[in-house]
Amino acid sequence: MSDKKRFNLLNKLVKQNGIVLWGSTSLDEPSVHELIQGSSVSQNVYNRSVSGLKVSDAQQYLEQCVYGLSPAKVIINLGEEDVKCCTDVTQLMEQYRWLLYNMHVALPACRFVVTTVPGKGEACESFNEELKKLAQEVGCSFYRIPEISEEGEYVPTFLSAVKLSLYDSGLGYTSIATKAVFDLMTQ
Repeated sequence: MSDKKRFNLLNKLVKQNGIVLWGSTSLDEPSVHELIQGSSVSQNVYNRSVSGLKVSDAQQYLEQCVYGLSPAKVIINLGEEDVKCCTDVTQLMEQYRWLLYNMHVALPACRFVVTTVPGKGEACESFNEELKKLAQEVGCSFYRIPEISEEGEYVPTFLSAVKLSLYDSGLGYTSIATKAVFDLMTQ
C-alpha cells in the first residue's frame, strides 16, 4: 500500500488540532510512536514521515501528511535526502520556502517548527544554517538537533530536542508570519 493511501486511511481516525511530525527517512520508524506513547504529551501526535522524501517532492504529500489532519502544530524534519545529493543550497532553500509558504496559507492558525537534519560534512552544515535563517525569516520556530554518534540514536535525540515543542501549549499563530512569508515570495 502506498504511503498516500495508508495516510488517507489513518487520517480518518485522527483528532484535529494535534501535532504532526513530518519528516523523511530518519523519522519514518516505528520507534517514534513508542517513544511518544511513553511521554505525557496532552495532544495527539501523528507521525506522517515518508522514507526517502525530498523537499522537491514534499508538496505532493501535503494533503495526506499535513492538511488532512488539521493540526495545531507541525514539526518538520525535511531535507535529509536532499543534502546527500544537493549541489545548490540556494535552490533547495527556495523549494523549502515555497513549501512553508503553502503550509502557512493553507493552515494560518497552525504553528510550524523546523528542525535541522541529520548528517555530517560541509553540505549538511550549510543546509542547516540556511534552514535556520529561513525559519526565522518566515516566522517558524527552529530547533537544532544535536549530533549523534550512532544512526539508531537519531529518533530519541530528535524527540528529546523537540520535547519542549511537544509540551508547549502556546499553539496560536498569527497572520503576521503568513504576511511575512507572502511578502518574501512576492519580492
